[in-house]
Amino acid sequence: MVQSASAKEFFKRKRDFSPFLVHLTKDAVHGGQSVDAIVILRKILDERTLKAAHYYCLFQSDLDKPENAHLHDKFKVVCFTETPIDLIDVLLIEIEERYLFRPKPYGLVFKKDFIRQHEGGPVFYTTPPLYDGLWRLFMHAKETGFSFAENKALALVNKCDEDIDFHWEREWRIVGDLEFTLSDVYCGLCPEEQIKDFETKYRDVTFIDPSWDINQILDRLVEKQKIEPCDIPF
Repeated sequence: MVQSASAKEFFKRKRDFSPFLVHLTKDAVHGGQSVDAIVILRKILDERTLKAAHYYCLFQSDLDKPENAHLHDKFKVVCFTETPIDLIDVLLIEIEERYLFRPKPYGLVFKKDFIRQHEGGPVFYTTPPLYDGLWRLFMHAKETGFSFAENKALALVNKCDEDIDFHWEREWRIVGDLEFTLSDVYCGLCPEEQIKDFETKYRDVTFIDPSWDINQILDRLVEKQKIEPCDIPF
């Protein structure tokens, strides 16, 4: 027997699909000094801005050339994952031979519609048979000065082959910085023992621990945001 459901009901049942996008922070080095992920999250919240600091795309080998340094700002991005928020803890697992990005349990969750409104989109993970055609598009756009915002599309193109395959991250990107208000943040992420401190300073943001299971997350959102469970979009 074929079942029927509204779009809202359908997406609530399809648990691998998330209406949210998550930005995780990591420990970093700035000016020769180590900066912890928690400090970076506080800075993001204080400045109400996610900074586009790096570029990651199929065309990285060309962008890395010294003569192309002037193109870097056209390709620097802010990154998010479409991973459901009750599975974010999986991304925090240490993976052998993993690339340099090692996220910590700190971050911000936004509704996907908010990121779309700021020209964000999912990464296009491409395989070797398409590389040549995409490189031709990149080189042509480079010769013409990246008119019509080609860089905003090309910055979302990533390899997916036997050597580099991160499509499991289900990544979205925004080219350039993302400015936001605290009311734009659906919720924040931090370890449970630090929730009180974060919510004291950032009163408009509800925080959850990414290690919690789905029921703990739901209970917290219902309690803090004064909404019914059926109104939570997952």
